[in-house]
Amino acid sequence: MPRTKKQSPISVQPSVNYSQPNNNILYVMMGVITLFLIFMTVKMFSLEKKINSGATGSAPVAQQESVISVPNLKKYAKELKLNTGKFNKCLDSGEKKTLVDKDTTYGQSLGVQGTPGFFINGQFLAGAFPFSLFKEIIDKQIAGTASSDCTSYSTELQKYCSDPANKAFDPTAKEVDVKNMVSTGTKNGKVTIVEFSDFECPYCIRAYPTVKQILSEYKNDVTLYYKNFPLVQIHPNAAKTAEASLCAADQGKFWEFHDKIFETEAKAQAQ
Repeated sequence: MPRTKKQSPISVQPSVNYSQPNNNILYVMMGVITLFLIFMTVKMFSLEKKINSGATGSAPVAQQESVISVPNLKKYAKELKLNTGKFNKCLDSGEKKTLVDKDTTYGQSLGVQGTPGFFINGQFLAGAFPFSLFKEIIDKQIAGTASSDCTSYSTELQKYCSDPANKAFDPTAKEVDVKNMVSTGTKNGKVTIVEFSDFECPYCIRAYPTVKQILSEYKNDVTLYYKNFPLVQIHPNAAKTAEASLCAADQGKFWEFHDKIFETEAKAQAQ
């Protein structure tokens, strides 16, 4: 019999199932992420545009005019019943600039660096201090017990005169020339206060009611003199307002103009 040829068994490789992601799901996810990124980019550009324009869905807001702009200074002159023709001509011409610069230079020669600065019978007090510290200095001047010795004063005042590098109060009196200065209060008072001030300085505005209180409580003892000391590097309207005050002085209304400016600014700050 023919021999039957044996067939070798076929080797069958077992099938291996790999866990593969579904490509359709990946495409959907990538599309969603892309749309989200586009949406966020548009939102960011829109927000940046609003910030740069200074608005939130409306037109940019115009910068508010200063209460001591030149037009407002002229308005106050009219309200004070000054001769506005003369006042406006004086202000526009800049004829008082030299006097304002002279006041500033003189203040610097006395050691004034900022505002407000007060010389109380020559003793220097720099800053908007409370009435109580002014009172202590003034009372000693009236009583004849003022001293150049820092330790002769209260512990509160000593804080401001004990450090040579930071003397907000200097009890060593300096001679201050008050010739041709505008003044108010009693005539030839026992105590002279020379104030170097800036019409745009927030600390000068804060000191204004304290100065008024001094004049009220020492109406028979204090003579107040005023010198312009505009800090032009940081107060753009101060110099022109100082000139305006001298234009008002030409018509005998320096103090009325002075009070008008500080009271108007105090109201604006309170709003």
